[in-house]
Amino acid sequence: MFTLLTWLVCLPLAIWIAGALYYDVAGAAQQGWLLVAGWLAMVLAWLLLGPGGTNGFFWLLITEGLFFAWWLTIPAQQHREWDPNFSTPARFACNGDLITAEHVRNTEYQSLEESTPRYETRTYRLSNLRGLDALILYWGSPYMCHPMFVFDFGPDGRLCFSIEVRYRKGQEYDFLRSLYRQQELMYVVSDERDAILRRTKFLPNQQMYLYRINIDPLTLRAFFFEYLTQVNGLADMPRWYHGLTANCTTGIYLQSRARMKWDWRMLLNGQLDRLLYDRGVIDRSLPFEQLKVQSEVTAIANRAPAEGFGDAIRRELPGYR
Repeated sequence: MFTLLTWLVCLPLAIWIAGALYYDVAGAAQQGWLLVAGWLAMVLAWLLLGPGGTNGFFWLLITEGLFFAWWLTIPAQQHREWDPNFSTPARFACNGDLITAEHVRNTEYQSLEESTPRYETRTYRLSNLRGLDALILYWGSPYMCHPMFVFDFGPDGRLCFSIEVRYRKGQEYDFLRSLYRQQELMYVVSDERDAILRRTKFLPNQQMYLYRINIDPLTLRAFFFEYLTQVNGLADMPRWYHGLTANCTTGIYLQSRARMKWDWRMLLNGQLDRLLYDRGVIDRSLPFEQLKVQSEVTAIANRAPAEGFGDAIRRELPGYR
């Protein structure tokens, strides 16, 4: 019984620790493979040749537990050599009805490698907050997507929030890397044109969908302030991104869990728009499959003028006409 428990509990932990040794101890350097090989050889020798029974199981578990306790102490950093488009976290200030957003990204892209990063200070009247949209991005797989939310302040304009990896210079997304302490979390606050065109024009195989969210005014305000709380919290204290537990979708659920019911489609989020449809959060005047086809905004956004961009793309979509 203990032998089986050892293999079922300790071996998966040992494999996870091998990854932590490679990424978080060796920094994904070539010599990290030596650490991984040495660790796994030691674990296998212990399991196959070492003391059996309860004592052997607990000693190995204690060793793994001590390593995990150390791993939890690795701090996220605010100051690194960031990609210029992820270098400056946003911050909000509220003064009565007036909301001031600092460091709103509004970059002009020639390509992802060549761009002119711009960060702006914008002001919004809370009393003008009147609508919410969901932007949902697919990049070739029907099983995973990236959701973003756009808050509509009427005459003050729109503001987009996207939970992402805070990329360092030259760094790309890597799911395995995201399971360790290698990528900080960022709430990117941007102009919606930046958020959309960065993906539809300059990333391959991207499909972007735009849905109008049915939401009452009080819930809309609460959702907005949940984002503000997270943005200001990250500006004060950085946190780690995690590919499963602190990502673009689970982050939304965690900040709003008092009002949101959990669904497995929040984890394997490729059917997130179907979840919104099933819950009546987006337009249900059309069958879902038809709604989705008509809600793709990729080509529409790529030909839309810069002036009046947001209104131009919505004129052609269901739920806005």
